[in-house]
Amino acid sequence: MTAVRPPLYYCLAMRLLAPIYRMMVKKKSRHRSTLSRELAERFGEQYLPVPKTDKGVIWCHAVSLGELNTAYPLLKKLLDAGFGLWISSTTQTGFERASRLFAGEIEQSRVSHSFVPVDTLPVIERFMAHVNPVVVLFIETELWANTLYTCKTRGIASLMINARLSEKSYQGYAKFTKLSQSMMANLDKIIAQDGDSAKRFLALGASDTQVVVIDSLKWVSQSSLTPANQQLAQTTADVIHTAGSRAVWTMASTHDGEERLALLAHQGLIAHPKLNHALLILVPRHPERFDTVYQLCLEMGLVTARRSANDAITAQTQVYLADTMGELMAWYQLCDVAVVGGSFVPVGGHNPIEPASLGKPIIMGSYDDNCHLLTKELRKVGALAQLDATDAQVVDKLAEALVQTYIYRWSGEQGKQLVNAKQSALTHQLEQIISVLHHTQDGRGL
Repeated sequence: MTAVRPPLYYCLAMRLLAPIYRMMVKKKSRHRSTLSRELAERFGEQYLPVPKTDKGVIWCHAVSLGELNTAYPLLKKLLDAGFGLWISSTTQTGFERASRLFAGEIEQSRVSHSFVPVDTLPVIERFMAHVNPVVVLFIETELWANTLYTCKTRGIASLMINARLSEKSYQGYAKFTKLSQSMMANLDKIIAQDGDSAKRFLALGASDTQVVVIDSLKWVSQSSLTPANQQLAQTTADVIHTAGSRAVWTMASTHDGEERLALLAHQGLIAHPKLNHALLILVPRHPERFDTVYQLCLEMGLVTARRSANDAITAQTQVYLADTMGELMAWYQLCDVAVVGGSFVPVGGHNPIEPASLGKPIIMGSYDDNCHLLTKELRKVGALAQLDATDAQVVDKLAEALVQTYIYRWSGEQGKQLVNAKQSALTHQLEQIISVLHHTQDGRGL
């Protein structure tokens, strides 16, 4: 199929906005050691060497930490198959997560990672000429019209993996008909994670042959503890329960507004005569907020220990601030009940599969656009309780739910069984990628 050029207004807008965006990057990252590298990579001026591989390099774009965690099992399978990977991220947290997740492979020159290039044709052309990928994978949501056009003109297949499209996002895309149609036309395959998303992609101009529905990779992402996190969880559990068994709950991936909610709920929990020694493990989503959250804990009068400071957890500790990265599964393993953040403020909810895979009962708020099907299925088997995040009494209801959990020993075992039953999503999505690769290899002489 012939490449469909994006509308002229889009190309002009991206060129005009690029200098403004450059200034924004300089301001936002001015104190980061990666600033010069970020500017060079976002604007196509310099890149790391391309991974060394006989099978070719796959470019995977994962917007941030969440998308990269979701894609990780799939990317490991592609590495095991002998492909090299170039991973790009939009956010600092995604960039830093790639560094940690693939540290060994980066050292072995099997993986390279960068900030995503801005979507102007000159920059994208330079990036593509450097990486020369055999296929491009976009994880979940983010698409760029000039990038897709360049892929198509170069004969490089592009796929949306684990694709989702909320009604709100669909309405936004639908306002720009020609732009959306060009992106749909230039994509080779859309692997939608649910039927509703598939229908919306079709409404934007995708064809029936392009779209396939397969269970979300979130069912398999990070569904087991690493040995390091297992050891951390066990060691910390031994410390927590030194003076006797304590109720432990984790509220993770929290955003601004949710930490206060968690701390207020914890005050309500420890007011209960049987739970006055309960411990909250609080895990903010973004590292730049760690200090602010710590100050909030102190302001609210709660005895708080910090993971980053190696503070000891004593019998008097009421809050353990897990202000580190890459240890989330350990904090879920430690708890009796998990509360997943991003769902009590309008962020869209974070991945409930991580605690579900460990057999933990889960509580979430009602903002679940990013994971609605997951929360729906976990609710159906009784592994997840959902509170109305807009309710003025949400703090009281969260505290009440926690008290009920400890009194009646609510189990998350059904959630674990559901996660285990969904593991085939990885195999099926991988099969789609390999099929597209086989279809394009002959044309590229690979």
